[in-house]
Amino acid sequence: MSKYSDILKQWKAPEGKPTDQAWAELEMKLKNNQPSTKVIAFSWKPMLSVAAAAAIIVGLIVLWPNESLNTVICKAGNHQVVTLPDASIAHLNAGSELSYSEDWSDERTVELKGQAFFEVIKGNKFQVVTPSGVVEVLGTSFDVLSRDTDFRVSCRTGRVRVSAGNQSVEIAPGFTAVLENNRLMVGEFNLSEADWRKGEFVFDEADVTDVFNELSRQFDVQLQLPVLEGRKYTGRFSNKNLEEALQLVCLPMGLKYTQTDNRVVLIEESLSENK
Repeated sequence: MSKYSDILKQWKAPEGKPTDQAWAELEMKLKNNQPSTKVIAFSWKPMLSVAAAAAIIVGLIVLWPNESLNTVICKAGNHQVVTLPDASIAHLNAGSELSYSEDWSDERTVELKGQAFFEVIKGNKFQVVTPSGVVEVLGTSFDVLSRDTDFRVSCRTGRVRVSAGNQSVEIAPGFTAVLENNRLMVGEFNLSEADWRKGEFVFDEADVTDVFNELSRQFDVQLQLPVLEGRKYTGRFSNKNLEEALQLVCLPMGLKYTQTDNRVVLIEESLSENK
């Protein structure tokens, strides 16, 4: 108030100005002499940024896997034997991938893309997870094929439970479960038939394109095929000799083959077939 008193003492109404105008000018002068108040602008943006960063960190802590997976990739032209953490054995076929954790204290689970033969020691539940279905066992030996739309499980010893979608079946030695048109079908196979682990591949009314795909994986060659839709093949081949394998598959199907230097094989209809 002392400041206001000093201003009032020094103030005189200007000559020739109405009283109202003089008081208005005085009021403005008083306002201009008030102590200034410092206004601090507040923004939520920095706090939101910090909160977002904290949320991301918490999310990473929650979502980040507790442990890394071991992934074994068996390339074309190779077979590979993998010893799992519990000493069970997985035989990987060419062009297959197997992933698993080193810590099996709670569960024994592997993820498979391709084909593998498992020899599982007894213990708690053992699971093979594939894109098409899940296989569960306690201690047994069995073969799992999961490629594209093909899903087949063959039991050699013990018992195996196969699940796909909301379906589940149990199979015994000599039986196989196949996913056909989204249905699990159970059939038999000969336990003494050739074993792919020994390089022998047997086919019974199989799509010939699937047979050529297997041949390509076993010998790590690129095949150029004609249209073979709907054609079936029954027979076998070994992965020990490419020339012999091509003959065993091509000749019964009325096909001919030509090998090139860059590991490409051209498959064509034979002349006799075109006549």
